[in-house]
Amino acid sequence: MINYFIISSNGPSTEAIKKLLYYDRKFAKSFRNREEFQSFISDDDYGVLFITSSSAYDFYDLCGDISLQMPNLKIILIAHEDEIDYKKAMYVGATDVIPLNFEEQEWKQALVKAESIIEIKLEEAEKKFDRNPARTITVASTKGGIGKTTISVNLAVAFAKQAVNVAIIDLDLQFGDVPLLLDLQPKQTIYEWLKESYENGDGKVNPYITYDPKTKVSVLAAPSSPEFAELITGEHISTILSQLQKEFDVIIVDTPPSFVETSLVAIENSEDILLITSLDLPALKNGKLAMDTFELLGLRDKVKILLNRDTKMEGMDQSSVEKIIGQNLELSIPSDYKTVISSINLGIPFVIRSPKTNVAKSIEKLVKRIDSNKDGNETRRKRKKKRFSFFRWRH
Repeated sequence: MINYFIISSNGPSTEAIKKLLYYDRKFAKSFRNREEFQSFISDDDYGVLFITSSSAYDFYDLCGDISLQMPNLKIILIAHEDEIDYKKAMYVGATDVIPLNFEEQEWKQALVKAESIIEIKLEEAEKKFDRNPARTITVASTKGGIGKTTISVNLAVAFAKQAVNVAIIDLDLQFGDVPLLLDLQPKQTIYEWLKESYENGDGKVNPYITYDPKTKVSVLAAPSSPEFAELITGEHISTILSQLQKEFDVIIVDTPPSFVETSLVAIENSEDILLITSLDLPALKNGKLAMDTFELLGLRDKVKILLNRDTKMEGMDQSSVEKIIGQNLELSIPSDYKTVISSINLGIPFVIRSPKTNVAKSIEKLVKRIDSNKDGNETRRKRKKKRFSFFRWRH
């Protein structure tokens, strides 16, 4: 998908460009200055950017800065004839430069040239994406204390044991415990990324990830203080996922026990949603409500129900769970309090510390089941990718 942007303080020029694009059913978003433009676009956007000359900015300097920061944009400069310097335009990375009173043929030639370059870049990006598609798995629940983070961490480690490059994003932004379960003390968190990189830098996520050498899992930790949680938005999570999906094989997202904007963005961008429940009525009631929500969002086909701490209980069993929630169980994880609590207290996931226990074997089994459904998930990934792009443009 090629996007079209205009930076211009000249209203008639903006309207002329929009009109010509509209003839080909192409639509441009216009901005009066650099600040408006950069607050809207992300580094990963592909598109054609028209910049007209203006007394409000040096359009050559602006072109040089944007072409360096956003190489996926091809820039066409539009200027008065006495301002045109082809050598300088080439130096600052412009694809072409045309006069302000351009002929339609000049404009079309410049546009076709820019679009052809972008189409090549898009094809290369798509090939890279198809070659090594990241797998995003969101672990969710609607009740606290149900074992969601323990499952997230052990699932990530189980994937890493297969020589898979794995990252965990701790989206329980107020009270995240992922580092605790791995005995890590991250110096960098998602909050530092937001303040240092997203708002004042290049937006790169990797420098803010903590690697655990004993489990070979990478962690993007939640903020160190709960009050920072409200600063993280869904747009930030979308940006993070977009980057990590290019750099990892599997991404595990651990979410809070509620549906908030950040967790919903992760869910929308996931191939698998693991909904954790247990053998108690409050958890099952909330699980049913969660399934109703997924149904409304058109995400039900992504959901796998996991019954955690499964044990014999009077008046409640697996069939009861399936009946209440309205979907068959994907897997039950047996109750093993001693193994799980010991692993948490030591900061060593039980799939490493106690691999022969039934609880560890159940997580290994889950990894195999997820892998067995890989083709179907990649098909959904392609559908989701198109839908999310459309959703973004509606705003």
